[in-house]
Amino acid sequence: MTKEDTALELIRMALSAAKNPVVAFSGGKDSTVVLHLVRKVAPSVPAQFCNTGVESPQTIEFTRTIPNLIELHPKKKFWDIVRKHGLPKPKGGAGKGNICCNWLKEYPARDYDKEHGVDLIFTGITAAESNQRKIFFKWKGPYYLKREGWYKCHPIWDWSVGEVWDYIHENNLPYNKIYDLGSDRCGCQPCTAYLADKWKRNLARENPKLLRWILKLKGQSQLEDAECKDGGA
Repeated sequence: MTKEDTALELIRMALSAAKNPVVAFSGGKDSTVVLHLVRKVAPSVPAQFCNTGVESPQTIEFTRTIPNLIELHPKKKFWDIVRKHGLPKPKGGAGKGNICCNWLKEYPARDYDKEHGVDLIFTGITAAESNQRKIFFKWKGPYYLKREGWYKCHPIWDWSVGEVWDYIHENNLPYNKIYDLGSDRCGCQPCTAYLADKWKRNLARENPKLLRWILKLKGQSQLEDAECKDGGA
């Protein structure tokens, strides 16, 4: 059985217990693959995108090509949150994410899901993203979140980055062109919650002007990271 076969089996299993599913869609490569897989089984399942207001232009352009897209918006702006709480910091473990993630993504999605009776959420989360997730993903099937009142399912939990890209190319799937700039992720463009200053390298490729402004905000007068300078050229 291939990994695609296993993913489709997980999707069918999850759908058998649900009446109102959605795919959590970020516009990234992983959720793009999951959306394609889910719609192979159930073409009418909507994609749910949280437009944080600070997404890259490439992400906005790509997500708005997706049929049956639910676009959600936050009630607080990123820069208002930064003024009060500071720039996002690298996450320190489970339950220690940034306040902006809650206001810009978690709360809008949670409120929509509760209001509209969503009972199953497919995600593009993979174990390859972090060691913590490798430990977490011991149970492959859909699981129920009693506090929230819905199931979650991660169909490509065990796929590598290479396998995700292979699937995209083999199936000729449209994808977010942010990756063609050399970035390895999509999401809030000014996010600084990456270890080893990885955010600098990505932002240097995507928006050098915004990077210089953020570095000044952080009290750094110049781009001292050589890799960052190359990316902004």
